[in-house]
Amino acid sequence: MQGKLQDGSIIICGALPKDAEYKTVGDKNSSLTKFGVKVGERPVEGQDKPEAIWVNCDCWHEVAKSTKNLKKLDVVFCIGKLDVKEHEGKTYRTLVCEFVIPMPKAVEAVNEQGRNVPLPDNFEEVLSDAGVPF
Repeated sequence: MQGKLQDGSIIICGALPKDAEYKTVGDKNSSLTKFGVKVGERPVEGQDKPEAIWVNCDCWHEVAKSTKNLKKLDVVFCIGKLDVKEHEGKTYRTLVCEFVIPMPKAVEAVNEQGRNVPLPDNFEEVLSDAGVPF
């Protein structure tokens, strides 16, 4: 999922293909976490398999510290500003995240007492959006 806010901020939500990379950089030892997010797929002409759409993300300072433990297949909701740089004729786009929320996994949902919440007996996973009003 991806979208744009009125102030120019970008919103994305998706899964990480690998663990986030955390390091300190520069003279001030600034915290930096880098990760990619799969936000969707697009069809490729002449091929049956669609191509993944990826967004590269950078998080700085406190946001970096809070995201340094993100793991492969974690799903995140991110808001940030797009940073576009040209280098040797190539354009590089990175989302500089100002806000990142790791989304809980369904099996890790907990109630107010901190216990795992079991799925109801009548739970049915919806694999199609047919009939959904939005």
